[in-house]
Amino acid sequence: MITTLRNIAAALVVALGFALPASAATTSGTDYTDLWWGGGSENGWGLNIIHQGSIIFATLYVYNADGSPRFFSASSTFATGANSFSGPLYDTHGTYYATNPYNAAAFGGTQVGTLTLNFSGPNAGTLQYNVGNTPVTKSITRFAFGPNNLTGHYLGGMTAASFCNGVSQNSLIFDTLNVTQSGNSVTMIVDFYNAQQVQSRCTFTGAFNQQGNIASISGGFSCVYGSTPGNVGSYSITEIVMSQTGFSGKFTGSDNFCSSHSGYFGGVKDVI
Repeated sequence: MITTLRNIAAALVVALGFALPASAATTSGTDYTDLWWGGGSENGWGLNIIHQGSIIFATLYVYNADGSPRFFSASSTFATGANSFSGPLYDTHGTYYATNPYNAAAFGGTQVGTLTLNFSGPNAGTLQYNVGNTPVTKSITRFAFGPNNLTGHYLGGMTAASFCNGVSQNSLIFDTLNVTQSGNSVTMIVDFYNAQQVQSRCTFTGAFNQQGNIASISGGFSCVYGSTPGNVGSYSITEIVMSQTGFSGKFTGSDNFCSSHSGYFGGVKDVI
């Protein structure tokens, strides 16, 4: 691993990992970008959500009374609360898909109602919309159709606001992160140096659960500082987002020294 990063991290060690300035532990809202549906009992229709900042662009594919497909869009669905969004629902029309060149001037839309989303959690919510005088209310969940695998070498670990031995602190376990995943079984090992320049290791094991575009891991962890046993506890990582460059999620946990940890876990892929 890069020596400079090791030295910086080693200078900051406190209890579980390393002390960070207060600004290092931050919070952010859930990203609802995903393909959503009404569950297996309502296979065939769906809602595609692109979430950027405080606005959602939603496309809804459903069916008419005669079974023919119907498409609606809601391109200005703004946040109305921490986990709720609402905006006009449009019925659009445009150039025939096989036309070349495409005639952008033929595009147009008519507002037919309102679309509202209320999320009860990162993976579930309620969709309400109307087309004219016809109201619709549906429970929705993320749709998982392709498994992800976290296996790889990363530069990363855990950063959290912690309460340890009666003291509030910001903690960091950070350096080389190696992840192996077989099916739903995940092992994540962080190798780092503590304040005494002793080579240390924290091992996190758990069960991986795919939930649409995001995932979660729950399990236990243990740390060793040189040959000395350290923190042992349980944890959960939720809202894990994966990309070509790495992964990250929201971390909560506790152990034999710290009654709570709340922060983030993840890493950037290492080229080695």
